[in-house]
Amino acid sequence: MGKYREEYGNMGYEGDKCKILIVEDELLVRKALRYIIEQEGDEFEIIGEVTNGEEALDFLEQSLPHMMICDIMMPRMNGLELLHTVNLKYPEVSTIILSGYQDFEYVKSAFKYGVFDYILKPELESDYLLKALRHIGRKKGVIHAKDPGKAGKEEESWETSDGYASYYLIAIQPGKILQGATNKQELTIGHMEELMKEAFGRFYLDSFMLKKSQVYIYTIGCFYPEMFEEKLHKMMADGIDYLRNIEMIISPPYGKGDSLEAEAQKLSELFSCRFFDSRKDYLDLRETGLPQLPALDQKTVCDLVRQQKAGTAGAVLVNYLNSLRGMAVGEVSVKKLMESTLYNTIFELNENEFCPPQLEERKLSFLTSIGTTDSLDGLIDAITAIYQEIEQITEEARGNGLYLRITEYLYLHYSEPVTLKTLAADFNMNYSYLSSYFSSHMGQGINEFLNSIRVEKAKELLSSSELSLSEIAQEIGYTDQSYFGKVFKKQTGYSPHTYRNRAKRRGETL
Repeated sequence: MGKYREEYGNMGYEGDKCKILIVEDELLVRKALRYIIEQEGDEFEIIGEVTNGEEALDFLEQSLPHMMICDIMMPRMNGLELLHTVNLKYPEVSTIILSGYQDFEYVKSAFKYGVFDYILKPELESDYLLKALRHIGRKKGVIHAKDPGKAGKEEESWETSDGYASYYLIAIQPGKILQGATNKQELTIGHMEELMKEAFGRFYLDSFMLKKSQVYIYTIGCFYPEMFEEKLHKMMADGIDYLRNIEMIISPPYGKGDSLEAEAQKLSELFSCRFFDSRKDYLDLRETGLPQLPALDQKTVCDLVRQQKAGTAGAVLVNYLNSLRGMAVGEVSVKKLMESTLYNTIFELNENEFCPPQLEERKLSFLTSIGTTDSLDGLIDAITAIYQEIEQITEEARGNGLYLRITEYLYLHYSEPVTLKTLAADFNMNYSYLSSYFSSHMGQGINEFLNSIRVEKAKELLSSSELSLSEIAQEIGYTDQSYFGKVFKKQTGYSPHTYRNRAKRRGETL
């Protein structure tokens, strides 16, 4: 032991530098560590280098470092034996262990002895090592940052995102209590946090709440998947009575570059999965991966409705919904898909001039009935009822399809001097009956409908042509420019001249 005293002296904790002992049998690794650490000479001091566990214990009897960097695999006495003894005799010494890819089983055991951190030799980086060393030094009060603000940010970064090979998120939603919970008052966030701390120890990093969804997220750092698995099993075992009464989602592993808040938001949207599968106590995305909604052919649904087969379209959607049973897909996403399919279908019918006014009037009610369902079966019932009603409405419209022929005629002949009298003659109908019939089916009179067609065409011409107002009036079927101006302003709020100027400034039809 004399050689250590001669070279380094019996330094104990005297001085103001963070003292480090290197325990490593490979010369090149020792040199690399010394080179990295000595770049920060005003903060750290290497007080010893030894090649195995026995030499390390001899050294520790004479001089105590603040921290020890230790290889896990060494001759004579390996790292595990050394760590066991150091944990018992010198618990104040913090340890960072080094290993190769093949040493995971040893690393797992090492954490039982209070190891602070673990670094793979092939991935040894100066920035990461120095961050770990500074973190230990600050915890021990032997390193005082020159820039406290910067140091504080670095510490926060270390605690919440740096220092681990991967990260896991565990999400719970307190409001989503499973049926069968016997004492809901005991199902508290505090209880969950205690479980986390007990099971994961220092690897439990942080928790935060997503206010909008009232979901709590717990962040866990790990060095390898087996470690997380082992500690998760402990949490499940310790909290078996508590955990069976809450909904929980376990994330897949994330890397350092991933945005944990963004991933947490994705998890929060999955609590509606119980809407589709109420048999599971928790959702483990390490097994299933993040779910994706299967594709839905909305065009087929729309085409069926246009072909007067809305009932068949509803059956297509019901089959799709039934295919989601047992899948980890979110309630909100599925409802939005059903709503967008319905909305797009009605929009397409409008675009093709085959949307009975009753259908447009019922649209909001249809969307509301989808949004208020609280189970998959309830959603299926709502979709079935909606598309049956759509079929009934469209069948009646087709059966009384005279008004569709009239609207088609008006779209074709809007530029001509069409009147209710000429229209009645062309369709061989009574003048008064035609007026009443059209109003009851379209919700507006023939003249009002014809004016709306003409104004839309006028808007296009005002925006895209240099025709005079008089020429535009004649182009769309008005013989009186003044009357055209009054009709146009009544429907748009602008005179034709003002509309043209505004449209050209914006470069588009208003």
